[in-house]
Amino acid sequence: MDDDFMGEIEFDLSQDQGRNVQRAIELASSSEADDFARINPLLTIMAWWEANTPDDQKFQGTPEDTLAEACRRYVLAHQGA
Repeated sequence: MDDDFMGEIEFDLSQDQGRNVQRAIELASSSEADDFARINPLLTIMAWWEANTPDDQKFQGTPEDTLAEACRRYVLAHQGA
């Protein structure tokens, strides 16, 4: 089975969005207790977003907006944890 089934995905992030996403990726991938998060930080972040964000608070904007908001909330929930 091909692990790269989705291929490359590119986002057109603003500079602020890019910083938020990078910070979230760093947080997720620094987990010593979670091998999956180290290997797949964006999947970990988006799974956390799906599980911890009420439907009425999820962004309905662009994929970039959704990713940036998920990452922003992930950082707020996990920084210092």
